[in-house]
Amino acid sequence: MQKIYVLDSSVLLHDPSALFQFQDNEVVIPYAVLEELSSKKRLMNNIGQAVREIMGNLDQLRMQGRLSEGIKTGGDGVVRIELNHMTPEQLPIASDSSLIDNRILNVTLNLTRSEERQVILVTKDITMRVKADAVGLLTEDYYSDKVTLPPAEQEIRTVSLKDTDINELFSKGFIESSKSFSPNACIKGLLDDNSSLPLLASATGKRLLYTCEHKEQTWGIVPKNLEQSWALTMLNNPEISLVNLMGPAGTGKTLLALASGLEQTINNGIYTRILCARPVIPFGKDIGYLPGEKDDKIRPYMQPIYDNLELLLNPKRDKDRIKDTIVDSAVDLLKKKRQLEIEVLTYIRGRSIPNQFIIIDEAQNLSAHEMKTIITRAGEGTKVVLCGDPDQIDHPYLDRESNGMTHVAYRLSGEPFYGQVRLVQGERSKMAAIAAEKL
Repeated sequence: MQKIYVLDSSVLLHDPSALFQFQDNEVVIPYAVLEELSSKKRLMNNIGQAVREIMGNLDQLRMQGRLSEGIKTGGDGVVRIELNHMTPEQLPIASDSSLIDNRILNVTLNLTRSEERQVILVTKDITMRVKADAVGLLTEDYYSDKVTLPPAEQEIRTVSLKDTDINELFSKGFIESSKSFSPNACIKGLLDDNSSLPLLASATGKRLLYTCEHKEQTWGIVPKNLEQSWALTMLNNPEISLVNLMGPAGTGKTLLALASGLEQTINNGIYTRILCARPVIPFGKDIGYLPGEKDDKIRPYMQPIYDNLELLLNPKRDKDRIKDTIVDSAVDLLKKKRQLEIEVLTYIRGRSIPNQFIIIDEAQNLSAHEMKTIITRAGEGTKVVLCGDPDQIDHPYLDRESNGMTHVAYRLSGEPFYGQVRLVQGERSKMAAIAAEKL
């Protein structure tokens, strides 16, 4: 039987195409939602863009008839704007009927009591779901944007290696595979003594590459475990233009990406510039207005990148020298030579970025739509590296199943230009590794 789904503003702002994601059911948008969206249409950010996209979709439907009477979206699906349909007395005493949330609850209550069909309020606002449940309404999160990845260990394939295979690996650096693997798949080669070698499938899936033998260090960094070996091989391969590094704090994601970027940009000249960017989402309470020029304002958000640059640009690791001065002068020199750019993602929209090594740190705080916007900025010869932990999200409306990193891993896995590694072993310090696992 057809159901009625009432959408609140949080769902539409999160996914402007949500109108068309409920198959053959009826989608109801309370008029109060339109008022709330209209108040945000002039914002020059992702929210404002989402509002304009939503209104564009509704305008296209409006061409087919009156939205208040319902417009078919294909099959038996209907989108309808509910104008009134509310009785304030149904809400608990002292409820403020002028609040948008309460008006949406009121509309849903009246539909529930007047319709024989099942009525469900869909919202990404946890508080709204709690209030809806308290007044006896059926409520759901928005699930159409959620994808589930398999456990990390299931992504790693295994092959048994004979002595002849091992000799060929050491002499050629690769062996031809008798069976086909997914492009750039991580493979563990099992030896007779129960030890293992890290292998990586080629872009065609027919050749297994030996990834452990790095004849030269990558900007002084060598991999410390199998996952880092896979990651560094993907990072150093220009044919893999999108690399997704997922893992908890301390597994080396940002450090490996920066080391590879410095090596390929400054030493090898493959890329013209390293572009490091992060979403501006503070952890905990924001400290508010920051004085100074743009670089001064973004420095606190970019400090983790500077911390890694401090390690990489001070090769002697000399504790007696003033490391901050060394790093700042090295970073300033790279910026003056236009070989390094450290930016916030706010300013990346609309750009076309060719021949650059782009590192997106804390990428788990990006939505699927924002991730698409960033990746589509990449021009010819550009490599994009995503670093983040889907289990450590600071965004209020994202989780490990709906963030942009997870969407990239789910939808692009198997593409010849794409590679992903789930790093699991902490290498920052013993304390950090145990804390990441147990806290």
